[in-house]
Amino acid sequence: MPGEVTALLAAMSYAVSNLLVRKGQKDTHPADNGLFPILVITGFILLSYLLIDYVRDPSPMIRSNRWLQGVEFCALSGLIATLLGRLALYRAIAKIGATRGSIVAAMSPLITLGIAITVLQERLNMRDVTGIVMLLSGVLLLLMERKLFPTRFSPGLFVQNGIWLALWATLFQGVGYAFRKIGMQGQIEPAFAGVIDTFAALMAYILILAFLGKLKSYLSYYLTHINLYIISAGFMMATAVFLFFEAVSDVPVSTVSVIMGSQPVIVALLAGIFMNSLERLTWVTAVSAGLVSVGVILLGI
Repeated sequence: MPGEVTALLAAMSYAVSNLLVRKGQKDTHPADNGLFPILVITGFILLSYLLIDYVRDPSPMIRSNRWLQGVEFCALSGLIATLLGRLALYRAIAKIGATRGSIVAAMSPLITLGIAITVLQERLNMRDVTGIVMLLSGVLLLLMERKLFPTRFSPGLFVQNGIWLALWATLFQGVGYAFRKIGMQGQIEPAFAGVIDTFAALMAYILILAFLGKLKSYLSYYLTHINLYIISAGFMMATAVFLFFEAVSDVPVSTVSVIMGSQPVIVALLAGIFMNSLERLTWVTAVSAGLVSVGVILLGI
């Protein structure tokens, strides 16, 4: 299968995962918005894939003496992007929906770009500037949506808090993805990097829950409240990560990033077809998703 097709399937899997999270939240209102089981499912499916792939082709997972840097930065990416970023994104989805949460969170390339400019000494070109303008225009249009359609939304403070959570998700994911970019310079296998990223997030989350005294109650809750939508979201997330790494093994990561930038449009289309009563989309949502997607693509080219 061509890498571009695999990347598109990965973007669709991410979109479906977010929509399933939204539906699962609506049905059972999980305490952490479904993050814990999704991390567990994703982590163990990725680990299983890595072990099977290694048995099939026992090539070195480390190709450079800079591997320690790669492991460290991939672990940091897991803590910041996968744990904190997903925690904020899932809470945002619970408040403002999967479509609007995905649109705002899609601004994470701006954070990554800012780090690349200040730390990696990269420079802006006209295409980057155009992408930034389109990203900001899409999000500003989304912020105006509640004023244009005041009867279709929850109270203003509720929506405003959701937007802020999505912006926090943007910050965490942007910083985390920049660390992932630095980590991959350590010449480690992408699948290995994915396992490090996911398990760093999972182990840290387990420790945090144990420290807060919530681990036992979370385990009891998810074992006694089986939510098929949340479970399905975990499998779709694992599928998305698996397809992402498959794609980057065939085509440049820049190409994959461009295709992944279509996520807001995919989420909006799928939500409009399958969950319109739950997501309550407007023409503003569609235009905003389009602007943000094009902006992300321009930044990724």
